[in-house]
Amino acid sequence: MKLRSVRIMMAAWALGLGAWATASAAELPLALDGKCTVCLAKMNKLVDGKAAFTSDYDGKTYRFPSDEQKKMFDADPAKFVPALGGDCVVCLVEMGKRVAGKPEHALVHDGRLFLFPAQEQLDMFKKNPAKYADADLALGGNCPVCLVKMNKVVKGDPKYAVVHDGLRYLFPSAEQKAMFEKSPAAFTPALGGNCVVCKVEMKKAVPGKAEFFAVHDDRLFLFPSQKQLDMFNADPHKYKWADVALGGKCVVCKVEMKKDVPGSEKFAADYHGKRYLFPDGKTRDRFLARPDRYARE
Repeated sequence: MKLRSVRIMMAAWALGLGAWATASAAELPLALDGKCTVCLAKMNKLVDGKAAFTSDYDGKTYRFPSDEQKKMFDADPAKFVPALGGDCVVCLVEMGKRVAGKPEHALVHDGRLFLFPAQEQLDMFKKNPAKYADADLALGGNCPVCLVKMNKVVKGDPKYAVVHDGLRYLFPSAEQKAMFEKSPAAFTPALGGNCVVCKVEMKKAVPGKAEFFAVHDDRLFLFPSQKQLDMFNADPHKYKWADVALGGKCVVCKVEMKKDVPGSEKFAADYHGKRYLFPDGKTRDRFLARPDRYARE
């Protein structure tokens, strides 16, 4: 009787998980409040996009006024998506926080689109663009695939760029670019490139450098100096989970079902420098449709 009850409970749990995991996924967050990113980047104009012309990229849906702008975007998305996925680069540099920008406060600099939450941050950027323009450049422009696969520091080429979790990754050729696009989680550095040792020991977000890296359990870790790299190598277990939310348990399961369900590296998603693990692909997709609902600081 007890065994039967347990089986019924497990079946009910599985059905409950399946019900919301397989429900029609909510639409991805709308980028730029529905304004056309191509029009902003090319003409410096706020133009409303239409639901008939959309493209999904890096966890957001972009709208366009016509098929012409959609085709331009689809040919090279990294050229048109706003820096840091639309978050403010000034806020990231000055406060260490990702704050959403607004299309009303937009600026095109060196052919790239930047959004800011207010005129104050836009003016700060204008006064010192060199300080902020590359705040979204991952690994200082070096190739993460080359680090993981070849153990080499290789400069990427802006011609081969991919935006992932708002960060811009560069690659030396189309081959490495394609490898990254196929499996970003295999190559994105822990903590979005910040040092896990600094996070654990000082509770600070300190950017790492491609020159000081380690690949542990098939994950890439960056450090600001040899000191932190040596500390990591001496005790990797202490630091390797620093960027994994909920200790690797499924945050969607926690929010929706109040249950602790172990996630898997096979179904991982990066969001704002943290890594979230899920038991299956459908649950991960549910997270990606509304990361703001589930993400935990």
